[in-house]
Amino acid sequence: MSDFVVRAWSLSKKFGRVEAVRNAAFALSKNKVTAFLGENGAGKTTTLKLILGFLRPDSGSVEMNTFRVGYVPERPVFFSWLKGKEILAATARMNGIGRLDLSEKIRQLSGKISFDPGLLDRRVQAYSLGNQKKFAYLQNLLISPELLVVDEPFTSLDPPSIKSARELFSGLKREGGTVFLSSHLVSEVEKICDEFIIINRGNIIVQEDLIRIQNEYAFFRLAKPLRGMDEFRALSPWIREEDDAFVMLIEKRRLGFLPDSLRASELGAPEKPHLEKIFLFFIQKPFF
Repeated sequence: MSDFVVRAWSLSKKFGRVEAVRNAAFALSKNKVTAFLGENGAGKTTTLKLILGFLRPDSGSVEMNTFRVGYVPERPVFFSWLKGKEILAATARMNGIGRLDLSEKIRQLSGKISFDPGLLDRRVQAYSLGNQKKFAYLQNLLISPELLVVDEPFTSLDPPSIKSARELFSGLKREGGTVFLSSHLVSEVEKICDEFIIINRGNIIVQEDLIRIQNEYAFFRLAKPLRGMDEFRALSPWIREEDDAFVMLIEKRRLGFLPDSLRASELGAPEKPHLEKIFLFFIQKPFF
């Protein structure tokens, strides 16, 4: 049986002349929380809609190895005339959940996301933005998703609710689920994600295991040598040029292989690669 919940091959999507996603290829592993990172307009939401089937790719394909998929958009939208309990009842009927089971599930799940069940007698469109987001989580959790895809998971949530959301994602992983989070709050997803995917201008530029990178790699900044970079470029595939220096994301065990001439021009000690700095490094933004 495959270890992957989703595989994407060469996904591309244009809107007029704008190429939103270009030959995107990645895989989501079972039982992991994956952070999907990119700047505004990088192609994150378009990619999510492609893998969920909301958009048809111009080229490429998606293989989905699960049937129970949940999706929480950045700004959930509901039928304006329906109450919360009516939406949940319809969701339950479509997924074979009985009335007695539904009541108990609502009680348990509401506690997990700090949602007040008393709101269910009101129309969801009348909720605050934060409670609409929580309700979207509640509706998706009813089906016990094997894959939960969330666009901007912390939008409109207050700090206690953000903490509840992080605990929710960790809990889904412990129960064998997979979570795919597209977010700008890098510091929050770093607390819970196992791996990260970075998209830049429609291109997937890296997919890596976060714990492996943090344990085995370090950022190293050094002054530009007078001669070329050949003597140390081979030490790391991840290196970029700044105005007066080079920055490398290099395996710590390979630091000792740096030539003496380069170590003598060091501008800073090796630094642990936090996710925000990793993100800024790969999209070529200053971070030192």
